[in-house]
Amino acid sequence: MWAKRLLWAVAILQLLFLGSLLLDYEKTKNEGTLFRLELQAYDPYDMFRGNYIALQFKEDRVKVQPRFQPRWDEKFYVKLAKDPKTGFDRPVKVFQQFPGGDDWVEVRNSGGSVIDGADTTLLISFMQDRFFMNEDRVKKADQVLRKATGDSTRRCWAEMRVRNGTAILTDVKIDGKSLKD
Repeated sequence: MWAKRLLWAVAILQLLFLGSLLLDYEKTKNEGTLFRLELQAYDPYDMFRGNYIALQFKEDRVKVQPRFQPRWDEKFYVKLAKDPKTGFDRPVKVFQQFPGGDDWVEVRNSGGSVIDGADTTLLISFMQDRFFMNEDRVKKADQVLRKATGDSTRRCWAEMRVRNGTAILTDVKIDGKSLKD
């Protein structure tokens, strides 16, 4: 009898855990702070990863103090702020621990840094660099995005919702029109 109760208790705990993950995802997607990150041309070819659109963000560098030297692929947090010149958001500040708030997103070190006097420019990689969509439309959408990012007269960006350090890609747009359309 106790084995049945234990089995039911474990099953209920698993459902509660999965439900909380789903609720957190939906809350971030619906209530998270919206950021727009400009994209640039990128040719993603990897026959093992499945159907998705790989994104290359234009603003993928951030200035850090020379004493901050993360290892390759180490995770840390960057603060996003709007660039008044372009109107798009870009990384402006780095922290090793999550500082709290809705304008910080987790990134990783892509392995490159340039030391320039008192500043070091660090090459970063956003964790949200894959945009999944209907598998029937991925190939055409990828071609449209590559053509648009290669054209300097067009504006392409990804929309990302961020809440408590969790970031979710919600859309990719070309000149204000959703790539899903």
